[in-house]
Amino acid sequence: MAGTYEETGFRFGWRGSHYPGRPVDDLWVAVGRDPDGTWCFDAYFIGRAALTGGAPRAAAFAQWLLAAPPEGRYEEEFTLVDGEPQSGLRRLADGTRLTVEVLVGREEAGGPEYLQVLLSGEVPGGAFEVCAPLVCERVPRADLEAAAARLLTSCDRPGRP
Repeated sequence: MAGTYEETGFRFGWRGSHYPGRPVDDLWVAVGRDPDGTWCFDAYFIGRAALTGGAPRAAAFAQWLLAAPPEGRYEEEFTLVDGEPQSGLRRLADGTRLTVEVLVGREEAGGPEYLQVLLSGEVPGGAFEVCAPLVCERVPRADLEAAAARLLTSCDRPGRP
């Protein structure tokens, strides 16, 4: 999966630590299409999850990322996966209703942009929220936009990526 979205979809990676005090590792977020045509979201700590909105949802995400950020302090959110039932993930029980929110922002005017991926959802018997969001503290805007442009291009292609 790691190489699948490099050329045909969105893959944004960076070095960081998912949990405070843990070793630095290669972290990533990806959106793309599997060879069977299924649209998926993937992240370092969750694995591949269904993106049931398909190409239109992926394209909306890419367009959101490509919008010029405000100059000053800001935080904007995009709900990529909205309470969608999941199955076959090694880290989530079948039937889990997953929500994935992506935040992009800047804490101060002229400061670096950050990206956060927040996971929450419902399992039989209750709700959950992942308390350690996936965070890129310094977003290289050119890399983010290049990945979003690849995703937008792949949304226009029918069939296989």
